[in-house]
Amino acid sequence: MKNNNIYWLLLSALLSFVLYSCGSKNDETPNNTPPEELIIGKWQSVVHREDGNVVSGEGYREFEFDEDGTVLIAEFEEDGSPIEDNEDNWTLDDMRIEFADEGIYDLINITADSMTLEYDRTDNFSGAIIRHSDDFLKQ
Repeated sequence: MKNNNIYWLLLSALLSFVLYSCGSKNDETPNNTPPEELIIGKWQSVVHREDGNVVSGEGYREFEFDEDGTVLIAEFEEDGSPIEDNEDNWTLDDMRIEFADEGIYDLINITADSMTLEYDRTDNFSGAIIRHSDDFLKQ
């Protein structure tokens, strides 16, 4: 009876080690897809910050990046009602997206399903420059 318990204990330990090793290798594999390819598609903002502070109760934006260098930027109220759409052109160079109309955005990070953009905007009331940061999820 003791031999069976030892056998199952060793088998369990070996199986656990193999599963752990396989999982670790997959987790450490870097994503070699360039940002120029990852950005293609439709993105929706989910968190908006102004000068580092999370802003709630605001609408959201969607960016739809096409391979041909065009982008559709749609703005929505918090309830999903459309505000406006703007077609623009974009280029990505050294983690900076340059839009023809929107200006320059810093691409802070990007994965296959999320990205963070930072950009400066002038406050409509005070005229001060405010640093904005938006987290997006791929749709």
